[in-house]
Amino acid sequence: MTTINKKLSDEEVVKLEETELEAVTTLYEEVTRHMQQNGSDQWDRYYPTQPLFAADLHNGHLYGIRAEGKWIGVVALNDEQGPEFAGLPWRDGWGRAMVIHRLAVHPAYQSHGIGKKLLRFAEAFAVESEYTSIRFDAYTANEAAIAMYEKAGYAAVGEIRYPFRKYPFRCYEKLVSELCP
Repeated sequence: MTTINKKLSDEEVVKLEETELEAVTTLYEEVTRHMQQNGSDQWDRYYPTQPLFAADLHNGHLYGIRAEGKWIGVVALNDEQGPEFAGLPWRDGWGRAMVIHRLAVHPAYQSHGIGKKLLRFAEAFAVESEYTSIRFDAYTANEAAIAMYEKAGYAAVGEIRYPFRKYPFRCYEKLVSELCP
């Protein structure tokens, strides 16, 4: 593990190009398979899908970390909020919210700080892009993700449900002003 951590400490988060569609699809398939093998119904063959990754890439919304010749962690960042977010008691009711979507870390690299690095990148991106807050939802059965987000200071604002998922998704928010000293 020390070798991986040392090597990954120098890895940069970069914007992915449209030519990376197959590699990104493979990463999400491996993450989804790992989730399902461990009893999680968070993702499946219906979500997330290759057309969604293609749109993320085409629109310049996908960022990732590469190691050993493959993408080991990716995240989509944009301002697209699903209708499920409407009506939640968001603290930022006046500004421009950035939304984190589909943060994924390859199973072999989980627990090595990759998710945390992607989250810090998203926060820096929000500051640079002049967003006023960061929002996302997280599957409540994904205890590791919930712990990471709460440790990073994100405040839960409510829960939403998606079809065919056993557990609800908790919605989180952090004001960008809380990131700036």
